[in-house]
Amino acid sequence: MLENGINMSRFIAFASGKGGVGRTSLTFNLGVALALFEEEVVLLDLDLVMANLDVITGLLNPDVTLHDVLVRDKSINECVYEVNQGIRVVPTGIHFETLKHINPNYISWNKIMNEISEYGDIFLMDLPSGINANVFEGLPENTEAILITQSTMPSVADALKIRILFNELNIKISGFVINMWYDDKFLLSENEIESILEIPMIGLIPYDREVERSMALGKSIVEVNPSSPTSNAVMQLAADLLGKEYKPIEPNKDGIVGRIKKFVGLLPE
Repeated sequence: MLENGINMSRFIAFASGKGGVGRTSLTFNLGVALALFEEEVVLLDLDLVMANLDVITGLLNPDVTLHDVLVRDKSINECVYEVNQGIRVVPTGIHFETLKHINPNYISWNKIMNEISEYGDIFLMDLPSGINANVFEGLPENTEAILITQSTMPSVADALKIRILFNELNIKISGFVINMWYDDKFLLSENEIESILEIPMIGLIPYDREVERSMALGKSIVEVNPSSPTSNAVMQLAADLLGKEYKPIEPNKDGIVGRIKKFVGLLPE
């Protein structure tokens, strides 16, 4: 959002040293959660090679993508799409032929962010896995970074590499989120991960198979099952980022009892 010619939007970048930690799905779920707090949210897929935010959001085969903008065929305004809960998505695309004509050294992310600032108040940027200095160095100056990791040593070790790089690039890191968490004595604890990364943990998202089912429907877990521990954790993270209160949604026990009674034949269908 521009105010007196100044970009007042909030940019939050999600990074992980390792792929497969659920970074993109968390970006989407958190975007929907923020929208439920009545924020205008835009999701940007900045993975120019292995993008899949469009697939997760149910935005299949968009006519114009960020690839088209970067080769200067289209304007950024043409690749902003509205999906569920009113959030907007800027997809990257999967056309390798177009990718050949993109020189990452000449991408002005600041210019792109300014051009789409009117579309939202909060921009969630899904960064590519690994170390991609071309993308990192082009992020807006006021970017807040959140590291996404699992509780395994390889995942945390890769997150540490990203943390070191971000410090060298003077990118502010708000903290880290443990994603797809489950209790196992062989995994690193929250305190151990905090000691390794030397940044605070700002969220712990439990593992839930329903996240995969919701993605198959092109929906967020907070829509499909708002009372699940995972949904409540995502909503709490959104509330914390906004400095707002959130009261966890309790499971509908009456509804559960009713379904059981119907199953055993104590209630009519």
